[in-house]
Amino acid sequence: MRTHPMLAVAVALVLTACSGDRQDSGWQPLFDGKTLTGWSAPDMSYFRVEDGAITGEVTEANKPPRNQFIVWQGGEVADFEVAFEFRIFGQSSNSGMQFRSTVKEHGLVHGYQADIDGRAKFFGGIWDEYGTRKSLSARGQHTVIAADGTRTVTPIAEATALAGVKLDQWTRYHLSAVGPRIELRINGVLATVLEDHETGKAARSGVLAMPVIPSVMKVQYRDLQLRRW
Repeated sequence: MRTHPMLAVAVALVLTACSGDRQDSGWQPLFDGKTLTGWSAPDMSYFRVEDGAITGEVTEANKPPRNQFIVWQGGEVADFEVAFEFRIFGQSSNSGMQFRSTVKEHGLVHGYQADIDGRAKFFGGIWDEYGTRKSLSARGQHTVIAADGTRTVTPIAEATALAGVKLDQWTRYHLSAVGPRIELRINGVLATVLEDHETGKAARSGVLAMPVIPSVMKVQYRDLQLRRW
């Protein structure tokens, strides 16, 4: 599929910004490091601030009936980049960064998710949370989804360097979404690219959120920053 010249320029600008100081004009902190001001979940008992990080934890004694999402209350985001650090504990842990997503019944958040999981099976990929398309682009893949849903996948060679990342140590995610093109970097390494053109499926705007699942788990997020385009 041919890439529109203006889109290529926009993506190049995002990648240039990625390497710069995130204190540059336009970056907005999403978390003050001390409180959950600006974030909300239907049941806040699963979320707290610990170690200067937004912490989501599920214990054996406090399992939710369904996934719980803490949603940033700053409104919908369309074209943007977001950067943060995370660490996740336990093989059963599963979380991620929802983006261009929609809050539905029971506070469930549907849409794109930059995946994070304790087994390191899905992390570094883009998932269709509560959608029918499931995995959209796995770690190490550049996936183009045409208007009719047809997929073309090519490998990203440099992503093999991510195989040994220890997810219980602080790990940096950098996500950019400009038009149909979504890129995810982990510790500066390109992990996946998704170009989503599917009619009636591809989203161009939505909320940011992070989930916990109904399994014993713990995940932490810190230094969350957003830049809109």
